[in-house]
Amino acid sequence: MNFSLPLRLLVEITFHYSFNRLGFLFQTIRGLSNLPLESLQIVVTTNTEDGTKLDSIRKLCDPLLDSSPWGGSGTRKLVFESFPKLEDPWQLPWCHKHLIPDQFLAGNSTYTHFIHLEDDLLLTLDNLLYFEHYAKLLHPQRLIPAFQRVEYDSQKNQLRLLDQLGVSNFEARHKVWEGDFAFVNPDFPHMAMFILNKDLALEYVASRSFDRIRSVELRPNWGLCERASMGLCFENPPDKFWSRYVVPVDPSTKRTPSWSWVYHVANNYFGNPRTAHGKTPPELQFSTNPDAIDWSPPTKIQNLAWHIQQFPIRLLKGEKKTGHDLVPPGLCGMCGKKPSDAFPCDRVGCPEMVRR
Repeated sequence: MNFSLPLRLLVEITFHYSFNRLGFLFQTIRGLSNLPLESLQIVVTTNTEDGTKLDSIRKLCDPLLDSSPWGGSGTRKLVFESFPKLEDPWQLPWCHKHLIPDQFLAGNSTYTHFIHLEDDLLLTLDNLLYFEHYAKLLHPQRLIPAFQRVEYDSQKNQLRLLDQLGVSNFEARHKVWEGDFAFVNPDFPHMAMFILNKDLALEYVASRSFDRIRSVELRPNWGLCERASMGLCFENPPDKFWSRYVVPVDPSTKRTPSWSWVYHVANNYFGNPRTAHGKTPPELQFSTNPDAIDWSPPTKIQNLAWHIQQFPIRLLKGEKKTGHDLVPPGLCGMCGKKPSDAFPCDRVGCPEMVRR
């Protein structure tokens, strides 16, 4: 029995080491290991070179890459690349870029897709098939099929779109039709990941988005982490589209299909009352009712209550640090430096330039 798909993936996962996030990394790798592929190589890019920590990850995740029960003949491999001495921790999400020209696009490469993921995203077979199918159909129009991150609201037993902040006007935005679906720009196209086939990868390595410094020209208000995963999103979008990322919408339901969602394993936005992220049900994304989203900015008292509620959890379990949390306070998201070191700054969009 052999029914592996003719797909060979090189997948990079950025992992700022935290014991509290090992479970998220496990779920991300578990999702990848379930894909019926010809071959799979996973590269974990991390900020630790501690042998004990790396061995603990390997012991946890290596069993997931046992030979597949569907008889695939390809390799399944997990490797690490460590960058422990970065000047700015926010640079870690950029450290994978060399893999694209050096391995994925190498002359002897047999990979079909390169995937960059943050350490808490669950990629499914449906996600991969969705991208592979629609990337070819949308390519002539310079559009790229995108994903929306979702979380599970355990308080209301509902799903929530992480990056959608309130409702949008479906009728007013430009559309491209493929079959039964209208493809439109999402309001906020950040999805903490990207997928490249060979054509997209060749374009990406020659673009400003591939460069940590030049990418600021495209999105000066995005931080280092966000720009590292924006792929070709803003590289010369077609007329009437503000980005190249589009999501499919069923016009009869005004809802995106589940195969365009990726589950955010950390699930830490829906229950945070201080942010509008993670509060929009997928079926209400294009609602005409502006009050459809049950959220309003918290008061000072509500903010204080939230911190008090979180204190014993942090005391018992420790901080659940992420790449964003690990950035020393006061660093500029553009420069990655302290204001005293960056001032005056001549980079377009840098807040320190404005303060000169």
